[in-house]
Amino acid sequence: MTPLEDFLASEIEAGFFPGAVALVGTAERVLAESVAGDAAIEPSRAAADVDTLYDLASLTKPLCTAALLAANADALPLDPLPGRYLAEWKKTRYAGITLEHLLTHTSGLAAWYPLYVRGEGVQAYRRTLGEMEPEAAPGARVMYSDLNFLVLGEILEQVLGGPFDAAFDVLVARPAGSRARFLPPEAAATAATERDDRFERAMTEVRGLSYTRFRTGVVRGEVHDGNAFRRGQVAGHAGLFGSARDVWALARAWLEPGRVDFGRDRTPALSEARGLAWQGRRGAGSAIAAMSERAFGHTGFTGTSVWIDPDAGLISVLLTNRIHPEVREVPFNEARQRFHASVYAAFA
Repeated sequence: MTPLEDFLASEIEAGFFPGAVALVGTAERVLAESVAGDAAIEPSRAAADVDTLYDLASLTKPLCTAALLAANADALPLDPLPGRYLAEWKKTRYAGITLEHLLTHTSGLAAWYPLYVRGEGVQAYRRTLGEMEPEAAPGARVMYSDLNFLVLGEILEQVLGGPFDAAFDVLVARPAGSRARFLPPEAAATAATERDDRFERAMTEVRGLSYTRFRTGVVRGEVHDGNAFRRGQVAGHAGLFGSARDVWALARAWLEPGRVDFGRDRTPALSEARGLAWQGRRGAGSAIAAMSERAFGHTGFTGTSVWIDPDAGLISVLLTNRIHPEVREVPFNEARQRFHASVYAAFA
């Protein structure tokens, strides 16, 4: 067995995920790719293959939102306040929050909030985002938050003058040779995720909030994230679907000299390294010591991850459906570390 085949077989046997695709590549080519297990086990079993589209979850943040920002850098400098683009954010309590704070998760906005309890859709979300109270001063600490990228998504749509899924397709995906997309064309082509929206249902209830339209049955062919789903399945923080090769094709651009700087540690005095949408090795639960200090990556709640190491010239992609058919409390970052250990032992 190859190192990737051995890794996948061991993790599936240990129950860390039903199925997965693992890929290692450089900027020029794919070095190795392996697939194992099932794309779905409920309500019926379906084998995974290399073309299976995975819900990339928070990989949307760097691969789509940050990529669009990079493609529109002249129109979107990092120092303006969001109120420059969104009238809803022209309020004194947001004083000092810049686009860079949003990108580095240092804005002080809450880690999560179910926007849909105050209304669904683009306009309702924009209104609710404008009402959110920061929990910390900007720049004071790293507090990973989907809300940061929901706001960035709204800004992008304002600047681009239309839905950013279309802009992503034209400006990012096609030039990269990637078929990653929002709104996958058919459920059967995707890996299944959770049953009955149980995780977000519980998170909403524990906050004392009420919502009556949670989904029932296994989610497949729709974005798992509730905020993205109820915005219309296109959002700045989640909603992108793709295969391992689709992710690799998008990741290659981040090895270019002009893009590597997005991964630079911009929070050296804080608890973890954060670049522009990307996370650095310092403080990252999925990273390993064998990675260079300049390595950067991102993970997704559904069981996805991509790490880019400019010094080693490696791109490591792991796509799983670890939350199917339910979210289980397992040390999944340890599985990611084992994946990276196998990659660096074989290819670095």
